[in-house]
Amino acid sequence: MTSLCPARDDPAPDDLEPGRSRRDDTDEAFEVLVQEAAEEALEAAVEEAAEIVEALAPARPKPIARRIWRVALIVVLVAMLVVEGFVLGPYLARAGSALTSPDLRWLAVAVLAELVSMGAFARVQRRMLLTGGPRVSVRQMVALTYAANAVSVTLPGGAALSSAYVFRRLRSWGATVPAAGFTVIASGVLSTASFALLAITCAVLAGSGGVSSAIVIVMILAVAAAVVLTRRHHGSDIMLTMASRGLRRANLLMHRPAESGLAALQRFIVELTAIKPRSRDWLAGLGFAGLNWVADLVCLLASCRAVGAGNSTIVLVMVAYIAGMSASSISLLPGGLGVVDAAMIFALTSGGVSTVSATAAVILYRLVSYALIVALGWIVWFSIWFFDRRVA
Repeated sequence: MTSLCPARDDPAPDDLEPGRSRRDDTDEAFEVLVQEAAEEALEAAVEEAAEIVEALAPARPKPIARRIWRVALIVVLVAMLVVEGFVLGPYLARAGSALTSPDLRWLAVAVLAELVSMGAFARVQRRMLLTGGPRVSVRQMVALTYAANAVSVTLPGGAALSSAYVFRRLRSWGATVPAAGFTVIASGVLSTASFALLAITCAVLAGSGGVSSAIVIVMILAVAAAVVLTRRHHGSDIMLTMASRGLRRANLLMHRPAESGLAALQRFIVELTAIKPRSRDWLAGLGFAGLNWVADLVCLLASCRAVGAGNSTIVLVMVAYIAGMSASSISLLPGGLGVVDAAMIFALTSGGVSTVSATAAVILYRLVSYALIVALGWIVWFSIWFFDRRVA
């Protein structure tokens, strides 16, 4: 019978350590052998488990599967657009009956104003991208603006999808992650700030003196506080402190280590704050953002003139516009359908415009600013999609 223990030369009695016997050495050798066998068995079990996990893991989608998913996505997208078309059917029919003979000159002004509005926002994004990213043509950015707007105002969750779409396109043009993120964030901030300035102007022109003065004072104090805070502390320090606190709280809720992901966050913020637009970049961006809102306001004003809406003064149209754009944030339907229209019509009729004229004016405005621009946007989106497929 073969011994389980490896062959070894037994030490001579004189070679044994004091107090040890051959039995002690044999037991020690057996323990070493058992430990090695256990380690080999553990390694074999780990390798076998890895093979099982690899076999059970889903395989990477093949090119054919990817194409199927893309086609399915396009089919779902087209189906959603068709459904929205049926939903808008009565809306468009009512517009056709109300708009019997609009003034074509004012209608042309409304269309031109809306095109200027879209072009202005494209230049906001382009100006912000130039501060830390690649140089792209105005034509490319205008096309991206139309496509992103179509996604934003027609699909559920369109604002997030639109931002992600813009971010991906900017990255495909060679923009770094911080540069693309800065472009999206800064453009949104400038758009919000310019709308706030427009709302303040409306309040000063239409509101009571006390309300107008209070709004202006609050805005001045807010701007002063922001300037003081920025001068006392570096912007990167403020962002890092706020983001770090948010990350730690998120890690706590997700039962992760408190410092998990902090280093990557710090690197991103450092790279983001390394982008330092000049004052004239901010002023130009704010100017283009203001032009985006004012041109859209002119579109509504021209729509009122095109249908002969009496008593539609500039201040009244401005109030109706601010009311409609403010109400769009609480609408559950894409593009604020229903809520924006009701707010604008209510504001116009409250100012003395007849219900029929106010309804016709708002419908014409929505046909130009929503239906026409969205149609152009989806044409551009599909053109970009087919071009990308051909290049790939």
